Amino acid sequence: MGRLFGRVSALGLRFVVLDDRPDWPVVQILVDGREAFADQLPGWQGFDPADMLGDQSPLLPDDHGRRVAVYRCSCGIEGCGVIAPVIVASPDGRRVSWVDFRDYVGVFNGPTAPEGDRFDGRPWPIADLHFDRGQYIAEIRRACGDRSWEPPGRVTARLVADELRAREAVLPPDPRLRWAAPASDGDGLQLSFENRPPDPESFAQQVLSLTSDHNEPELAARDILDQLQAVPAGEWRDRFGWQRSRH
Repeated sequence: MGRLFGRVSALGLRFVVLDDRPDWPVVQILVDGREAFADQLPGWQGFDPADMLGDQSPLLPDDHGRRVAVYRCSCGIEGCGVIAPVIVASPDGRRVSWVDFRDYVGVFNGPTAPEGDRFDGRPWPIADLHFDRGQYIAEIRRACGDRSWEPPGRVTARLVADELRAREAVLPPDPRLRWAAPASDGDGLQLSFENRPPDPESFAQQVLSLTSDHNEPELAARDILDQLQAVPAGEWRDRFGWQRSRH
């Protein structure tokens, strides 16, 4: 996993919009003020802020170290490839290091891989990075508290998802809310209810699609939640079920 010494760098995090998709910004990683990995892998990109930040940010070091995908293939699909170092704190607690950078195909589904997956991956020719722990943690906390990346549609989705999870909403007979996001093919919001059994062949997903006449996120979220509450959960599929458009 590399050796925990060397030049100490400063971590920077910023939000960028790619391909004119303001609803889907990414976290760009800076090392000493320059975008990381741009020389080795130009065009590769970070992950969505909702996946990379928050109280349980995968960038935060744990006691034993863990492998985290910090960038993904330029196509935006982590299954095609990732830049995944092990993030580990030094024994004296003064530094955080990114070591043993590796690429994985078909393993990561977001910044972290499923528990129990153990693959060797392919080493990247990227030097280990070392950060002052205080500066590193402070920068992650600063970025976590910055919601400037979140456009109104994402705010609405977050508010609806938070409320449904607090209610422990279930789409009968079993699927639970996996994600909420602005609609991919128009206005409104999409909610994905999924079950994730050990057997992938038994996987099931139902996407609901709802709209609101309100533009203000809090009002739009309340409207969407009221629409759901007005219909028994067993009827959500028939009332709000989304089907992919066919051309």
